[in-house]
Amino acid sequence: MSPLVDAPDEATWFNALTTIAGSWGFDRVLIAMLPRPGMRLEDAYMRSTYSPTWWRSYEAHGFMHIDPVVSHCMTRATPLIWSPELFSTRPQREMYELACLHGLRSGVSLPIHGPNQEAGMLSFANNFNTTDAFWTQIDGVLPNLVLLRDLVIDTSRRHLRSHAQSLLPQLTPRERECLKWTARGKSTWEISHILSCSEAAVNFHVKNIRAKFGVNSRRAAAVIATQLGLIDPG
Repeated sequence: MSPLVDAPDEATWFNALTTIAGSWGFDRVLIAMLPRPGMRLEDAYMRSTYSPTWWRSYEAHGFMHIDPVVSHCMTRATPLIWSPELFSTRPQREMYELACLHGLRSGVSLPIHGPNQEAGMLSFANNFNTTDAFWTQIDGVLPNLVLLRDLVIDTSRRHLRSHAQSLLPQLTPRERECLKWTARGKSTWEISHILSCSEAAVNFHVKNIRAKFGVNSRRAAAVIATQLGLIDPG
């Protein structure tokens, strides 16, 4: 697994991961991680060798919100081996049937819960039926997959940081100050006095803040900014 540790860039790192998975009999790999609490599933860091057509359908139908694999990995720590029975509702069965058409018939997903509150999953899949041979393969490689999952968590940090930074609203120093004091419960009038500016200026910054966070209230923006580590309300 040393190529994963020594990889100089993201492309080499992910290629090392897929090579290891291939040597263990899996021709498809997915890593999906939320770098920080409070981020939407749609904003996860994601790299995979799944079919692009499958991903377009998955995202267009919002399958991540009904996928039992996602639900398991966000709330549990044990590996999950896929089976047709896992997809119990009609929408889930339709999702699974579509996945099978794209070569995702069987596999195993390992939940990711990192030391810095990262959350996600590492999945290994192929197009085999869940026969005795498949279960024998899983039994043989599962300990190695768990070790690989832990190594992926440790070696993915710089890629996650870069991804998270690309998603964060870019705030001016003044906007950060307004958000910080909003999070502390200060009114527009109070913030204007603290920052030695007019109430109109505070309202101008708050309007920009709401737009950047895509919310309708300053309180909601302050909550999100705190969750993302953009401000420390103190």
